[in-house]
Amino acid sequence: MPERESGVRVNLMLNKMERNVIIHNAMRVLLSKLPRPWIVDEKKDDGYTALHLAALNNHVEVAEQLARAGKADLDLQNVNLQTALHLAVERQHTQIVRLLVREGANLNVADKDGDTPLHEALRYHTLSQLRQLQDVQDVGRLLMGLGAQGQDKKSSSFIACFLAAHGADLELKNKKGQTPLDLCPDPNLCKTLTTCHKDRESHDIEPAAPSATIDECLVCSDGKREMLFSPCGHVACCNACAPRVKKCLICRENVLSRTKIEECVVCSDRKASVLFRPCGHMCACESCAALMKKCVQCRAQIQHMLPLSICCGRGGDVTYVKSSNTTGATITELKSDQEEEISQQNTGGGEALLMNNGSRDTSHSDIQKLQQQLQDIKEQTMCPVCLDRLKNMIFLCGHGTCQMCGDRMSECPICRKAKAILVTEVTDFSLSHKILLKVDKEVSLDS
Repeated sequence: MPERESGVRVNLMLNKMERNVIIHNAMRVLLSKLPRPWIVDEKKDDGYTALHLAALNNHVEVAEQLARAGKADLDLQNVNLQTALHLAVERQHTQIVRLLVREGANLNVADKDGDTPLHEALRYHTLSQLRQLQDVQDVGRLLMGLGAQGQDKKSSSFIACFLAAHGADLELKNKKGQTPLDLCPDPNLCKTLTTCHKDRESHDIEPAAPSATIDECLVCSDGKREMLFSPCGHVACCNACAPRVKKCLICRENVLSRTKIEECVVCSDRKASVLFRPCGHMCACESCAALMKKCVQCRAQIQHMLPLSICCGRGGDVTYVKSSNTTGATITELKSDQEEEISQQNTGGGEALLMNNGSRDTSHSDIQKLQQQLQDIKEQTMCPVCLDRLKNMIFLCGHGTCQMCGDRMSECPICRKAKAILVTEVTDFSLSHKILLKVDKEVSLDS
C-alpha cells in the first residue's frame, strides 16, 4: 500500500509540473482537428472567450495557439467590455501582453468605465506603490526597494512603457475624464511614457526603408528578390532560395508555382515590377504597365495593378483599370489604411497574414467560417437519410427525419433504437401551424 500511495503521489506531482505542457498540446490538437473554426470565438454567458480565459490564467502557449493557429479575434469584449489585453494587463501577465500586442490587438479599446489597457497598467502601478508603503514595515528595506511589491512595480511600469511604445493613446479619457497620465503620480514614469510615445510617432513618419531592404531576400539576405509566388503574388526570395520555400514567407499561403521576374516584355529596358490582377502575371515595368488594359502575356482583362512594393509586403498605390468599353483611364487610389496595416505588420512580429492589397488575410477565413456555420445548420435541419428534405418528423429518442423517410422506418436511423416510433410531424403553413402526433400501434400506452 505505501508503495502504491507513493507511486500515485509521484504521478500527481508529474501531472502538476507538466500541466501547462499538457494543456498546450491539447489545444494544438483541438485546433488542428476543429471542424468549425468559428467556435474559437464563442462566448460564455459572461462574454469570456477562450482567449479571455487564457489571458486571465496566464496560459501563454494556449493564447499563442489561439491567436496564431486558431485566428481568434483579439478584440472581443466580455460583459464588462474588457478585451483579453485588459485582463492580461490587470493580472500583470507580461508575456500575454507582449503576445497580444505583437499579434495586432487594439491598444485603445475602452471597457465599461472607459479605461484602456494603459489606464489599467498605470492604475495598477500606482496601487502597487501604495501597497508597498503600507506593507513594508522595515524602513531600511523600503529605502532599498526590497518591498514585496517591487516586482509588481517593475512589471506594471514595463507594461505601461511597452503599450505606449506600441501606439497606446496617452490622451484618451475614461468616463471620469482621466487620461492615463492622470493616473500616474510618478513624474519619471510619465516622462518615460511620453518619450516612448514620441519615439513611436517619429518612427511612423519616417520615410520608407531604402530599396535595398525591399530587394533583400528574406531567406539568405544576400540575393535579391526575384521570384514571384503564385497564387498569392508575393515576392520574397531569390532564385536560389525559392525552391526550398513551401509557404510564402509573407502571407503563409501555400506556394503552388514560382516564376522568375524577367525584364519588361515591352521596352526591355527595365525589370518587370507591376503585378496584374486577376491573371497574376508580372511582365511589365511601371511605365509600360500604365498604358495597358490587357495583360500582354495572357491577353486577360486587367482589373487592377499592384506595384512591386506591395508584392514585397510594403506600402504602395493600387491602380484600378476601367473596362475597355469606357474611357480606358486609370484610377489611382491611395490606400492609407493599407499602408498603416502593413507598417503595423512589419513592426508587430510578422505573424498576421497580409494579402497583395495590403489588408490582413481575414476575408477568406471569415467566409470559410460562415460557410462552415451554414453547413452546420444544414446538417442539423436536413434529413440524415435522404439529405434532400428538411426534418419534419421527430422520433421518441430525439432524432428526426423527413416524413417520407420516416414512414418507411421501424427504427431510428441514428441510434438504432427499436420501435422508438413516437413521431411528431410538424407542418408549417404561412397562416397556421399544425402539429400531428402519431403513435405507432406497437407502442403501448404504458411505455
